[in-house]
This record gives sequence, structure tokens and C-alpha cells, in this order.
Amino acid sequence: MALLHNPYLGADLRSDTKGSEATVEDPRTVQNIRTQTAGGPLDPFEDRLADELMTVFGAGAEEIDDVVAALNAAGSRDQSGAAWNEASFRAQMAASSAALFAVEKRDAQ
Repeated sequence: MALLHNPYLGADLRSDTKGSEATVEDPRTVQNIRTQTAGGPLDPFEDRLADELMTVFGAGAEEIDDVVAALNAAGSRDQSGAAWNEASFRAQMAASSAALFAVEKRDAQ
């Protein structure tokens, strides 16, 4: 089974192991931004929403009202099953961010 997240995220915050001779970045000069990978696997709703957002952004939506309209036009629904609106989309993005930062905070301790 393939991993859908980085199980080593935050394992060693003082490590100088980012990158190698085969990468573009020099680990001594590039900040390791830990939010570049998820702290755990996405649940089925988050996974589906991520796919839908990639499609929406790929089609050129940039403003929140365009993103919400495109999600609704594609038949996407929020976790309650309702059509997206700006408030529900912002709430979902805030919840997803809070979950990621909770993992970061836990791993940093």
C-alpha cells in the first residue's frame, strides 16, 4: 500500500537532511517548510475536495467566488451535503489548515 502522507514529517526539526546532491536545493541554505506535505492521510472528503480544487484551479479559477461557483457547477458539495458558498468554503479551508497546524504543533513538542 502506498503512503499518502509523509510519516517522517517533523521527526527531526533540527536535521540538515533536506535535499541531496540529486536535488536543486542545498539543505544548508533552504528553509525546510514542513507544511509542504500533509501531516497525515486525507480523509475521503478531503481527498475528493483536493481533486476537485486541482480541476477548478487548473481551469483558471482564482477568486473565491469563482472557485465556489466552479465547485458547485461540477456537483461538489460541502461536508453537510449542501452547495458550497463562500462561508462554507472558508470554514472548510480553515478546518483543514487547523488540522495541519495541530499536527505541526504536536510534532514540534
